[in-house]
Amino acid sequence: MFLQKLYSEPNGLFKTIEFKDGVNFIFGKKEKTSDPKESLNGIGKSLTLDFLDFCLLSSFQKNHCPRLFDASQYLLGYQICLEFEIDDSNYIIKRNIETSSKIIIGPIGKEKELSLKEAKEYLCDLIFKRNYGGYYSNSWLRKLLPFFIKIQKQKSDSFTDPIKYINESSVAELLQYHFFLLDIDNKLSKYNFELQNNIKQKEPALKEVKSIVEDTYELRDISEASNKIDILNKDIDKLEKAISNFKLSEEYFDVENDANGLTKKIKDIWFNNFSDRKKISSYEDSFKLDTDIDTKKIHNIYKQFNELLAGNIQKTLEEAVQFRIDLSKSRKEFILSEIDELKKIITKREIEVEELENKRAKLFTFLSSKKAIEDLSEAYLALTQKKDSSKDLEGKIRLYTDLSKELAELRVEEKKVEKDFIGFTEEFNGSISKFRGIFSDIYNAVYPQNKDESILSIKSAPNTNAKLEFNITFPSMYSKGRNQGRTLIYDLAMLIYMETNKIRGPRFLVHDGIFDGMDKAHFVSLYEYLENLKTHLRFQYIITMNEEGTLNDNFGNTDAVSPEKIAIEAIVLLTPNNKLLGKDFN
Repeated sequence: MFLQKLYSEPNGLFKTIEFKDGVNFIFGKKEKTSDPKESLNGIGKSLTLDFLDFCLLSSFQKNHCPRLFDASQYLLGYQICLEFEIDDSNYIIKRNIETSSKIIIGPIGKEKELSLKEAKEYLCDLIFKRNYGGYYSNSWLRKLLPFFIKIQKQKSDSFTDPIKYINESSVAELLQYHFFLLDIDNKLSKYNFELQNNIKQKEPALKEVKSIVEDTYELRDISEASNKIDILNKDIDKLEKAISNFKLSEEYFDVENDANGLTKKIKDIWFNNFSDRKKISSYEDSFKLDTDIDTKKIHNIYKQFNELLAGNIQKTLEEAVQFRIDLSKSRKEFILSEIDELKKIITKREIEVEELENKRAKLFTFLSSKKAIEDLSEAYLALTQKKDSSKDLEGKIRLYTDLSKELAELRVEEKKVEKDFIGFTEEFNGSISKFRGIFSDIYNAVYPQNKDESILSIKSAPNTNAKLEFNITFPSMYSKGRNQGRTLIYDLAMLIYMETNKIRGPRFLVHDGIFDGMDKAHFVSLYEYLENLKTHLRFQYIITMNEEGTLNDNFGNTDAVSPEKIAIEAIVLLTPNNKLLGKDFN
């Protein structure tokens, strides 16, 4: 894959950038008319590379691409377009920030819209897919491309480790990508990465279960769990025996029913007695009816009209009154006998109530003395809690045991992998040796004063998760410039190795700010080496540089490379008065 052009649609967001073979400078230069104190930082060099990375389907999130995210207001209505070449065919990618998950991609004139996921898989296969003996996945696009596109997202970013080129990924994961790029079988590295992931998942899970068991059941160590289970089971047996002895389920239930039945009978008798007493009261009230009539008074009233009539009426009335008196006397005798009978019945019922109340009191006393109702609920509650605790603890111990077994099995597999890795370097020693040769050539060109003093080796490292270690050392490598030099030389060696051995992949390499703090003479040496290399090898090396701090001193072969020459050759030339979007982006 070779880059061709980067531009916007419609035109005008920034000048079209045309990439070329060899070294591609994105250059920040002072202007004679500008303030000499004005910085060349933030004028758009890194933002240019952000546009390139955006087209190559990088994440569009603030934490992943802060500059591009901050520039969003300037990008509305524009598509960023990248044209590139693969196998002598020309392709294009178009993407905008408003619908960044919809990608237009394909051969120029035949491009189509794909989802971000589909576009990543399509582009990954287009760039990297080949007949390879190891493992490859077209989900790897944004795992592989960051090796070739190293952009400083933050000022604190630095080129500290050429192998760990993605900070968020482990070396165990990244090794499979390095071996893929080197065309070395990566199946063992991939298997080890999956193994380490499984171990990584099991270890905290095991620790969490252990902590929960110890805290919940107040154990000093999980090894005491079996003893705790035995104690719980003994408590369960005691409770079950106690419940059996109480015969709670039937006997006490019958006692409670008997007590309730007696209460009902007592209430019924009370009601009947109440009714009978009301009846007696009504009978007694009937005795109060008035039977006294003054017959003489009535005789005198009628005497005024007729003596004979008055006498007859008086006689008749006296006979009626006497009849009423006789009838009332007979009725009273009957009611008194009824009242007497009712009182006898009431007395009998009261005796029955007393007997029932005594019997009921005995039942309540029995229930109360045995605390049957409380013991039922408390016994069953305690039994349920003990059983739940026992089952929960047994379940967690089984889980802990299973996790322990699984982790032990993974550790056994890990030992096998460690053993396999010991012979790994011998199996692929030829490929590693070729790569080391290219690495040494570049190192000697950049650091001629320390010729043949670099070390690049791959060795077994059983104490690390990766199980292998890329050992890349230079003299005084812990200085900032030398440490960045390790990434510079390793990356270039990979690019050249892939082109030399026709391994499918990018033929471009992007380094943003890698020469900051490096000796200027080393940059000149590298430039001369690459200029010579491009006469017989095709590649694109894209770098950002500032005139100030990098090239403002006289050094080395100034005819070969100078600020003026770089300004002429640069594919992007930016100044304090000619910023990429007319604004600072730090």
